[in-house]
Amino acid sequence: MAKVMEFKELLKIYGITKDDLKDIKDIKNLFSPENKTKIGKETLKFIKENLPASSQIIEDLNFQQSFIEIISNFLDKIFDVEKADIYIDVIARTHLKYIPTEDFIKDYGKFIQNIINSIEIPADKLHIFKKFVFILILISYCVLFKQISNRESTKDSDSVTKLPSKTYLIRNFSKILRKSKTIAIIDINDFKNINIYYGFQAGNSILTYTASFLKSVFKKATITRIQNDEFLIITNEPPEIVFNKLRILQKELKENPFEIPVKSGVEKITVFFTGVILETSRCKNMDYNTLFWTLYRGIKKAKKKENNIKIIYPEELSSYILQRKLTLDVIEAIRSRKIKIGLQKIENLRSSKLLFKESLARIPASDSVIEAEKFIKLVCQTNIEEKLDTIMVEKVIKYIASTHPEFKISINLSSLFMQNKFNWFLDKILNSKVKPEQIVVELTEREDILAIPNIAKKVSILKKRGIEVFIDDFGVKYANYELLRALPIDGIKIDGSIIQNITTNELDQLFVTYVFKLAAMRNFKIVAEYIEREDVKDKLIEISNSTGFKELYGQGFLIGKPEIISA
Repeated sequence: MAKVMEFKELLKIYGITKDDLKDIKDIKNLFSPENKTKIGKETLKFIKENLPASSQIIEDLNFQQSFIEIISNFLDKIFDVEKADIYIDVIARTHLKYIPTEDFIKDYGKFIQNIINSIEIPADKLHIFKKFVFILILISYCVLFKQISNRESTKDSDSVTKLPSKTYLIRNFSKILRKSKTIAIIDINDFKNINIYYGFQAGNSILTYTASFLKSVFKKATITRIQNDEFLIITNEPPEIVFNKLRILQKELKENPFEIPVKSGVEKITVFFTGVILETSRCKNMDYNTLFWTLYRGIKKAKKKENNIKIIYPEELSSYILQRKLTLDVIEAIRSRKIKIGLQKIENLRSSKLLFKESLARIPASDSVIEAEKFIKLVCQTNIEEKLDTIMVEKVIKYIASTHPEFKISINLSSLFMQNKFNWFLDKILNSKVKPEQIVVELTEREDILAIPNIAKKVSILKKRGIEVFIDDFGVKYANYELLRALPIDGIKIDGSIIQNITTNELDQLFVTYVFKLAAMRNFKIVAEYIEREDVKDKLIEISNSTGFKELYGQGFLIGKPEIISA
């Protein structure tokens, strides 16, 4: 294989100096956001009208808006020409996988033409602009050379199983889906541990072994290995037949365990998998990412079934589609910082004295707002909770600094935030001139709080600065007694799922009684969440009286609904 010439080498060959690169950086300000968006839109329009294969891929992946943003970002980054090799490699990998080379030549040429047509160049900058255009041409040469150098005859085959690859699937996604009746995904159970205990060679052998059985059962289907231990089956057979065949496959794999050589001889491993089946007529209008999101949601539910196989029926599919829409709305709202804040008061259940108000994230919808209870699990699943926490901190501090409220405001902080942005949080408060005493921190139970490095020290720092610290959702998941032993907290908030049933569930009553006695001994406050009925409030006061505990506060619609603020 010929050596790929690096971009910096080409610059030397064509006499592009460091001074030239410096001059090129100076014309970056000629590219306004509007111009960059226009260039992206015109390039996308050209692809739609002239390059059907590439257009279909963009549509299947639902990349229309992303394409325009990618063009804009590229025009931001490419002026740092010294880092161009990184961008070239990314473009080459992307186009090598998805876009036909002929299409790339045409759409990149149109992209350069759109730049020339869209940007007004002052006469004294024209010679620099010409060098910039020449560099763009050099970039296309490097991309194409990398493609040609790395392309192999097996480009559409998975290197391990020799089945059609994920790349092949993406390239032919719409065409394959149109001709089929059923799509199914299988996920080999416990595959990660097989790799860990027996090594990757054994894991690869099991993948090949499973692929062989799949081909023997689904002789006329399109079977692809999409990633790691997951296979996709696309067939003209109806869902019920596919279900039965997957059960047969499970039986055959059980009766024919895979033999792995070990030091003491041969160990037999039974390969078992989880499978999800979907009728393709119900997903014709789905893009590639939505379809796989739906299948993966199905996998989670299928793992709870006895045989680990399920068919996704219409009602469940509708639910998944709504969840997907909500997920994308949440991600977009966080990305664009369109988060509203609701303040909900927490007050003494006897005297109605205000303790503080909790800041709650709300996402705007067309005619209302989406409450945190509906999207917080999605935030955790997509690993963007730290971003959400950051936005909430900025908005709450800005609100306190501008309105000077006479009450404290609490902010929920995740384990990720406390681990990665604790010092930033302290600096943010300091630089804002907000009194630390006006802020209360609620440590959330989404992850193990005690796993945060130096968490006890961090809580102590907060308290020394006058910031009260509460444990949120106490009594479920990671928010438990161990936290009370390890952390110098000011209070806990008992999870609403316990409070809701306190009038009828004896076990919940005993738990709350125990927590009240503990709080009286340790001298910290308690907030009971989710109080919506008078009888719940009365029961809490009754238990409080019987234990001699006085610092009892409540939160919930009975106390007050969240009020949206401007921040």
